[in-house]
Amino acid sequence: MEIENNIFISELKSRIEDYNSFLDMVDTIFIIIDEFNIIRLVNNKTCTVLEYKKDEIVGKSPIEFLSSSVKDTINGHVVSLFKGEIKPDEYLEFPFVTKNGQEKIIKCKYAYLRDETGKVIFVLVTGEDITEKKKEEYVHLTVSHILSASNSEANIDELFRFIHLSIRKLMPADNLYIALYDSVNNLIRFPYFVDQFDKIAPDKRFGKGLTEYIIKTGKSQLISEAVHRELESLGEVELLGSNSKIWLGVPLTIQDEIIGVLVVQDYNNANTYSEKEKKILELISYPTSRAIERKLQEHEREDLILELKKMNESKDSLFSLISHDLRAPFNSLLGFSEILATEYDTLSREEIKEYLSFIFDTSKNLYGMTTNLLQFSRFQMGRTDFDPESLDIRAVLNHTLNILRGNTIKKQINVITSVPEGIKVLADEDMLKSVLQNLLSNAIKFTRKGGDIYISVNKLEYDSSHKELQVIIRDTGVGISDELIDNLFKAHVQSSPGTDREYGSGLGLLLVKEFIEKNGGTISVKSKLNEGSTFTFTLPLLF
Repeated sequence: MEIENNIFISELKSRIEDYNSFLDMVDTIFIIIDEFNIIRLVNNKTCTVLEYKKDEIVGKSPIEFLSSSVKDTINGHVVSLFKGEIKPDEYLEFPFVTKNGQEKIIKCKYAYLRDETGKVIFVLVTGEDITEKKKEEYVHLTVSHILSASNSEANIDELFRFIHLSIRKLMPADNLYIALYDSVNNLIRFPYFVDQFDKIAPDKRFGKGLTEYIIKTGKSQLISEAVHRELESLGEVELLGSNSKIWLGVPLTIQDEIIGVLVVQDYNNANTYSEKEKKILELISYPTSRAIERKLQEHEREDLILELKKMNESKDSLFSLISHDLRAPFNSLLGFSEILATEYDTLSREEIKEYLSFIFDTSKNLYGMTTNLLQFSRFQMGRTDFDPESLDIRAVLNHTLNILRGNTIKKQINVITSVPEGIKVLADEDMLKSVLQNLLSNAIKFTRKGGDIYISVNKLEYDSSHKELQVIIRDTGVGISDELIDNLFKAHVQSSPGTDREYGSGLGLLLVKEFIEKNGGTISVKSKLNEGSTFTFTLPLLF
C-alpha cells in the first residue's frame, strides 16, 4: 500500500507541472502547497499581485509572504489546513506583502488532494485580491465614524487625532495637518499639525503657500516637486516650510464655502500618493468638514458661555468694588465738605487749609480710582484699542514719573532708576503707561515717608526669536502678606489704604495683569511684611 501511495504522489507531482500553461490563463490567484507547507506551483496572476517572479515564490513557505502582523498566529491555521479541517466553502482573508512592501488582502478558498489513506498531500489555494474593495469598505466606514465622532462628547482636538488615525489606516500619513481659513481676519490657522521636520505652524497671513493655493482654486491638488517648481515659476505659490517629494491637499467645504484644507505629504517617496489617495481624501473631506464645523460651533458656544460668565463675574466684582472702595473716600469728601459748609465761620485759617488739602487729596485719589474703573470696564467689554508699537521704555517711564512727581515729593520718597537709553519694547503705549502708573502709584502708596523705590531693567534672550525685557519695580514699603499675594491679581481683591490714607479701587493690579498679558508679557511679585515688595513684569524686546 505504501508503494502504491508513493507512486500516486509521484505521478501527481509530475502532473502538477503540466497544469502551468492552463493555470497561467486563469485570472484568479492559484497556488499549490505540498504536505510540507512548501509552494510547488503558482500562476501568473499570483506573480502579478505579489510582484514576484515564479522562481522567487516556488520552493518557499507561504508564511514568508504574509504580513508580520499575522505570522505569529498562522501556525494553528497551517495545522488545521493540513488536517483538512477547513471546509471547501469557507473563505479566509490574509494580508500578503508584495515585493515592494505593499500589503494586499487576499481572500482565499481551499481544496484538498488526498492519497488513498485520506491524508492531505496537496492544498489547492484559489484567491482574489480584495485590497481595494476592503479599502473602499473602510473609507465608507471611516466616513460614518467621523460623522459619529462629531456627535460625540469628544472635543475638537480629540476629533482631529481621530481623523488622523483613521486616515493612517488608509494611506501613509506621518505628515498631516489641518488648516482652517479665517476669512474675517484673512488668516490661516493650524489647529492640528503633525510633521517630522516642522514641529509647529503658527497662524499666518493669507499668502502664497500651497494651502492658500487649494483655497484659491477650490480644488484638490496632487503636487510633485516638478509641479511645485512650475507653480513657483508662474508666481502662483512660494515655498514655505520644508520641501516635500509629494504633497496632497483637499479643500474642506461647507455649503460651497471653503473653511480649510486637509493635507498629507511625504518628504522621501514621490510615489506615496496618487490619484487613488486623492479620491480617498476627497471622500473623507466632506464628513471631516461637517465634523469640524459642528465642533467649532460647540467650541464657540462654550467660549461664549465662558465669556458671558466672566463678564457677569466682572460686573459683580465691579459693583462690589465700587460699593466698597468708593464709599470710603466719598464719605471722607462729604464729611470734610460738610464741615466747611456748616462750620466755616468757626474754623481757623489753618483748619480750613487742612480740610481743603484733605478734599484735594481725596478728589485726586477718586479721579485715579475712577480712571481705573473705566479702563477696566472698557477692557472687559472689548472696547479698548490694542495697537502695539516700538516704544522707548526709558521715555515712557520718565513720562510716568513726571506725572507722579508730586506724590513722591509729598512723601519725600527717593526714586532710583537704572534704565539705559535706547531700549525698545513692543507694546501698546496707553496700556504700558497705565501699567507703570499703577505699579508706581502702588509703590508710592505703600512706602512710608523717606522710603525708596528702585526701578531697573534686564534684557532676557532665550533664542534669536524670543527676546524679552524684564522691568523690576522694588519698594521699601510695608510689604504684602502671603495670603494677600495669592489673591493680588484677582478681581475680588479689595484695596487697602496707603501709609498716608491713600485709597484705591482694588482694580489697579488686575488691570496691570490684563494689560501685560495682552501685550505678550507676564507679571510676578515677591514681598515681605515691613521690608517691601518687588513687582517684575516682562514685555517683548526689540533690539
